[in-house]
Amino acid sequence: MWLDRVLSTFAPQWALRRERARVRSRLIHRHFEAASVGRRTQGWRHTSGDANAAGSSASLQRLRDAARDLVRNNPNARSGLRTIVSNTIGTGIRATDETEAWLAWSDSTACDADGRNTLAGLQRLAMRTVVEGGEVIIRRRGRRSEDGLPIPLQLQVLEGDYLDTAKDQSLPNGGRIIQGVELDPLGRRVAYWLFREHPGSSVSTSRSLTASVRVPASDVVHVFSPERAGGQRGVSWFAPVILRSKDLDEFEDATLMKQKVAALLAVISTDASGGADPLGTESGDDDEIDTLEPGGIHNLPAGRQIDIVSPPSVRDYADYTAVSLRAIAAGLGVAYEDMTGDYTDLPFSAARMSRLRHWSDVEDWRWNMIIPQMLEPVRAWARAAAALVDVELPEEVEWTAPGLPMIEPDKEGLAMMRNVRAGVSTLSEEVRSRGFTIDRFLDEYAADLEKLDARGIVLDVDARRVSQQGQRQADVDFPDSVDSTEEGAGAVPRAVGQ
Repeated sequence: MWLDRVLSTFAPQWALRRERARVRSRLIHRHFEAASVGRRTQGWRHTSGDANAAGSSASLQRLRDAARDLVRNNPNARSGLRTIVSNTIGTGIRATDETEAWLAWSDSTACDADGRNTLAGLQRLAMRTVVEGGEVIIRRRGRRSEDGLPIPLQLQVLEGDYLDTAKDQSLPNGGRIIQGVELDPLGRRVAYWLFREHPGSSVSTSRSLTASVRVPASDVVHVFSPERAGGQRGVSWFAPVILRSKDLDEFEDATLMKQKVAALLAVISTDASGGADPLGTESGDDDEIDTLEPGGIHNLPAGRQIDIVSPPSVRDYADYTAVSLRAIAAGLGVAYEDMTGDYTDLPFSAARMSRLRHWSDVEDWRWNMIIPQMLEPVRAWARAAAALVDVELPEEVEWTAPGLPMIEPDKEGLAMMRNVRAGVSTLSEEVRSRGFTIDRFLDEYAADLEKLDARGIVLDVDARRVSQQGQRQADVDFPDSVDSTEEGAGAVPRAVGQ
């Protein structure tokens, strides 16, 4: 075109930039169809905002409210939430610390500011809040030594609504506040702006609703699963499935109405001659009104025509519901069968693959969210609080989470034993995979063996005395109270179960 010719003569650098931009645009449109502008992408709204701009304060609140409504009223949403919480937390993720003070604090309601949950219960509450609302706030509440707690510390679990999302500004020191989260110039969290009461509380005062307070980040744990780099707030996990769940609810309501209509038998009578009595009235010759009886054969008078209204069909209900529920389960990251409880015609291999796929997400939520974002900071708080009352907690601990439920215990247990014997796994690793701490497990196992020895009982499972084939181990003395045969070193003792 003439402009390119003029630029190439008087401003060759500008002309070169124009040509590069034109070539780049053609390449993008050629290789990425989704980047093109045309009929197929018409009406598709794209945004270029960062993670915080995409999750604006208004969006976060609306998503939370919609998700909570679904959990309250939609059985599948509630089941999906409980599935995630139960599989991720179970009976609780435990620390290997077996000190008396830690167990007395974590295994009792002494750790809860509300006095209702153990540490495992607080984990479940926190996980539930994260899934439903996208995030959870946990505040450190220091207590006096006179309060009589094993560790002078309690935890207060708060919903994400407590964060003042209106606090969104730049600071004179080069830091900034993003939706209630204050960052220093290096992007590190230094404080949270929290309301004194829940903004939706029916008993909140005007002061608590309008004024947020600055709480140092050292006293706050903010747990959420970041979806994008740089995101400072969490989004409800129900966000991708809210509309589909709502549509399914409305579809089920419409189908139910169809069924109610189908249950009503409607008959339309037409009188072409106009001489018949009105429907529902008695004629002069017959003392009965117009009725339909099972198996009845009726002769219609001349000019009378009867039409039966055809009820609506609901044949598409099962297929549409199954497809929608599978999409909802996939959006939440749970197995369709676990969410719905429908295991009809599910092969064992498919059930195992579905469970393993979901379990990889469970391990991610445990080891990349709950443990580093919640349990490790809480443990540091507990150590600092315990030191105030001259109680020492070990600095380094390991965390043990409940294991994957066995689908075939006999085969999976045999595989675990072979892994240990082959040296590709350790006893501690296998014990931890079952949700136990190795020290507690061995202490309990040793105590059980001592009780068996004290009573003179030998069981087949006692590997010290009996082999896997049920044969007596060589050079092993049985308790005096056990009557064994005298057929040699391989004789089987007469013990419990023999």
